[in-house]
Amino acid sequence: METKIKGWFLSGSDPFSYEMGVDHEIVHQGKASGYLKSKTVLDSTNFATMMQAFKANQFVDKRIRLSCFIRTKDVETYAGMWMRVDDTMEDVVQFDNMSNRPIKGTTNWNRYSIVLDVPEKSAVISFGIILSGQGTVWSDQFTFEEVDENTPATNLEIQGELQDKPVNLSFEDEI
Repeated sequence: METKIKGWFLSGSDPFSYEMGVDHEIVHQGKASGYLKSKTVLDSTNFATMMQAFKANQFVDKRIRLSCFIRTKDVETYAGMWMRVDDTMEDVVQFDNMSNRPIKGTTNWNRYSIVLDVPEKSAVISFGIILSGQGTVWSDQFTFEEVDENTPATNLEIQGELQDKPVNLSFEDEI
């Protein structure tokens, strides 16, 4: 039986092997936190996310920081927060899932942040908590705030520079 949490839904590569819910005992501040935990996950490549998506309108042409507090227990592969900005064509224009700074093992409450630009043609901002493999992750107190260009972005989608012409067609060039 899946717990309904106002505004949040369960997604990912294998959401049925995970459970999300509200915890009234393990909280950072206030009376509740959200959690995501593995139920039947055997494969470390499986993941689930407890997420939301909303219209990007209020943040278009701005740099925003998403922060929240996260606590983990027995996370084998990785846990983290993620945020994605999609344009009107449903293409991803900015993305960070903390895969370059994963949370593993058992950790106490810590504040984590993601900073992304929301370009002009942005339509949707999606965000949430991700859990890959076994474990439990709790989250509390998500905040969105506008920041200036002095705050470095954490975008992971490196937009490659397009070359003027094809290169190394015989694979003989040294790196």
